[in-house]
Amino acid sequence: MTSKMPHEWSSDALMAKAQRFATKMLEQSREDWQFGFWSSLCLEMLVRAAVAAASPALLADAKDWNNVAFSLGMRAAGNKQSPKSIDVTEAAARAEALYPAFTREMVNFCAVHFQRRNAELHSGALAFDELGTSWLPQFYACCEVLLEVSGATLTDLVGLEEAATASTLVKALRDDAAKAVKGTINAHQTVWQGKDDEERTGLSEQATAWASRSAGHRVPCPACTSTALLQGTPAGPSVTSMQDELIVTRTPMLPSHFECMACRLKISGFSKLNACGLGDTYTSTAYDDPVEYFGVEPEIRYIEAPMEEDNNEP
Repeated sequence: MTSKMPHEWSSDALMAKAQRFATKMLEQSREDWQFGFWSSLCLEMLVRAAVAAASPALLADAKDWNNVAFSLGMRAAGNKQSPKSIDVTEAAARAEALYPAFTREMVNFCAVHFQRRNAELHSGALAFDELGTSWLPQFYACCEVLLEVSGATLTDLVGLEEAATASTLVKALRDDAAKAVKGTINAHQTVWQGKDDEERTGLSEQATAWASRSAGHRVPCPACTSTALLQGTPAGPSVTSMQDELIVTRTPMLPSHFECMACRLKISGFSKLNACGLGDTYTSTAYDDPVEYFGVEPEIRYIEAPMEEDNNEP
């Protein structure tokens, strides 16, 4: 006996679709435009699933009663039109009305993220290119609330490892104390501006030489704009591939420490880094000789020496 398939507007069916899109999202590098694109599709399914958890009828476009009938598992005789649901912005507004934990700030984030998706699909705009991941904490904060009302968790959506990273991002978003780091940055900026041009130039040049690509992710210092380094911890599973006869392993990294050699600014902790705009994840890329990687000894070695690790892939 086969089990009955859930209604396509049911919370269960929509949640399963959200999980499918989340899987596609996590298959992409966080710097890839597809990471943001698939996240927008996942978020829409979660919004609709949350509304459907109250009743699938709340997803029906009420301009035609046949849509309501379809949401209730019925179909009027002779009706050949495809059922129509409300658009996703209306669904987000209904989710806000239904669930106090789904705040106006979350609704606004959803609106912006869905607007990017529409631009990607319906125009020549490259809405997710060069977007970074500054939106990711807000995305996961929305997911957490929407999943809870549907009886699920972040682990159900993205797996245990990514859920741990997501929880860190959400906590950082809510950490008001971390915002005090901006005062520290302003203090270093004041001292930096008090130095003469020649000294600033010399210190910036030294900082650029010090900040090697293998040591960390290179970013402009928020206090003095010199080249500085971010270092971090793995934020998800690594992806390994063969490229130009090398084993290439790419690992998403969550920033945990910042240091500028020019103005001596140091910031530790993701919450503080996120509060001052340094919270974007980055990719650490390692290159290995296949001989060493697989532990075999071929007749001809591929390379004489392994390449250095690179934390600054575009």
